Amino acid sequence: MRTIKEFTTALKAVTEQDQTIEFSIDGHQLTAYQPTDGQLAILLSTIGRHTTVQTKIAGIIDFFVAVMDDDSASYVTDRLLSRTDPLEIDQVQEIMEWMVEEWTGRPTQSLSVSTQ
Repeated sequence: MRTIKEFTTALKAVTEQDQTIEFSIDGHQLTAYQPTDGQLAILLSTIGRHTTVQTKIAGIIDFFVAVMDDDSASYVTDRLLSRTDPLEIDQVQEIMEWMVEEWTGRPTQSLSVSTQ
């Protein structure tokens, strides 16, 4: 008989003490939490050199929304899905680069997924 190895994880509560950063888009205040190692790993896998531009853009947006609190994520998602809203992927990329700089304490290089 074959044994099945089981792995369990401890539930980690997200608290107000977690490192957050606040920023605004067009006067609307948003909050983002510092990403987990898993979130960073997914981001890096989606923006790697072996992925398409579409996959890179999707990865950036998924990550961007995933690190925000619920209200901020809804606000950004609604704006990105609107046909008449001026929020563009270039602006999301700029915000993402700033966020990474804040979390790591050092400047970043461009994610280089802008549509030409």
